[in-house]
Amino acid sequence: MSQTSETPSQPTILASFRTREELEAALSYLEGEAISRSQISVRHADAPSETPSHTGSEPLREDEHRNLRTMRTSMAAAAVGMAAAGVVVATGGAALPAVGAAVAAGAGAGGLSEAAARATGTESTAASEHGQAIVVVKPANVDQTERARGILRKTSAIDVWEEPAS
Repeated sequence: MSQTSETPSQPTILASFRTREELEAALSYLEGEAISRSQISVRHADAPSETPSHTGSEPLREDEHRNLRTMRTSMAAAAVGMAAAGVVVATGGAALPAVGAAVAAGAGAGGLSEAAARATGTESTAASEHGQAIVVVKPANVDQTERARGILRKTSAIDVWEEPAS
């Protein structure tokens, strides 16, 4: 009786780097450990044209999440602004004091939210602290996963993390 053993999917290993030289050194080490270039992709923060196209299986980057949050917030603010202007116009200006008070309350809530974020240390960090490039390794087996994780941790990566296999 033959048994087929499927290799479980391996997590994706990611690492961010400050400089191109650090990135190139890490790529050299990875390729030297028999991790093929087809399993490695690089995302550059300053050159979006070099970013691989989104296939649906790749995770969104932090800046993509931030852009989506900003877009949703901006659209909501625009909708509220248009609704407030409509109320003021419809009432002939009678609702202007109430709309002004609501805007002031919203600004106060936004300020409190920003203050809370700063107090908890969740505010955004300076651009210089972020990596200029991210290496994404999709290992084929457990051995490659361990080797990639070890190499990226030993190189001068700012951060190394994993995303579960999908």
